[in-house]
Amino acid sequence: ELWRACGCFVSQMDRMKGYDLVIVCPRTGVHIVEVKNPSYRWTLTDDEQKIKAEVEAAGGRYNIIETDEQARRLVGL
Repeated sequence: ELWRACGCFVSQMDRMKGYDLVIVCPRTGVHIVEVKNPSYRWTLTDDEQKIKAEVEAAGGRYNIIETDEQARRLVGL
């Protein structure tokens, strides 16, 4: 996996958490990530919307990643 290969810690979350991953990158910090497949029309689930709103209200960023390019940019590559 891209993130682990570049030295990040990656923790897969339970499906009911409202996001897929917590990534800790030595270059860019801590990221909450929801991974979506760009081949499908998708929307955020109710849990995802709730967590996104809470994260952003606290000043954080809820990252939705659809492509490898977005994954690389998230960690400064």
